Amino acid sequence: MSDYAEYCRAVETYLCQKNRGRLIRLVGPSFELVRGWAEQGLPLKIVMRGIDERVTRYEAKSKSSRRYPLHIEFCENDVLRAFDDWRRSVGPTIDVDQRDDSRATAKSLPKHLTTVMSRLTACLMNPEPWPGLHVVLNRVVRALDELREPAKTARGSVRFDLLKSLQNLDGAMMRDIRVVADEPTIKAVEAEVATELGVFRERMSQSAYEEATKLAVEQRLRVQLGLPRLSST
Repeated sequence: MSDYAEYCRAVETYLCQKNRGRLIRLVGPSFELVRGWAEQGLPLKIVMRGIDERVTRYEAKSKSSRRYPLHIEFCENDVLRAFDDWRRSVGPTIDVDQRDDSRATAKSLPKHLTTVMSRLTACLMNPEPWPGLHVVLNRVVRALDELREPAKTARGSVRFDLLKSLQNLDGAMMRDIRVVADEPTIKAVEAEVATELGVFRERMSQSAYEEATKLAVEQRLRVQLGLPRLSST
């Protein structure tokens, strides 16, 4: 599907169905995440399979038939895992039948790295809200710079490994930012998240609640600081 907006609407509609009619709009970082899947060439059926797997795992942990609506960010690992499984199952066919698409999507990774590094550099130009943030961001920029050259020719499993590296780097970045963030910021964000998830607390298992809290806190910090999602390609 060449229309990224239409691709995102299809994912949004499917997620709404899985959320039993609760519509969670794909805006901001969540839209960028799904648009990145479209640019990478993930088939919609694979994205839906990843969503299905995340929903199935969550419902198995849920204490009741009622649950909080699932956000697409929580499905990212499952979607990428489903895509990896699909690529392995189709083997070399993907290179033969979709050669032009592979060339097109391969070009998006170097472009994505350049865009992400530019956004991080812009963040570094701003005053530090608390000591240590610039150290974390500088470390991430250096790591991204090391990926730029191999990204230019990456194909198939090599490219997927680079995408996994970006995903891991993104997770490490957010964990490090949470460590260096000052106490008032963390307490304020955690209070907002606790209020947001509070109505669902009794219906969630402890592990599900902790995971939802962690992801929500990191997402709020990302938005507050204007940070890009490194793995959105």
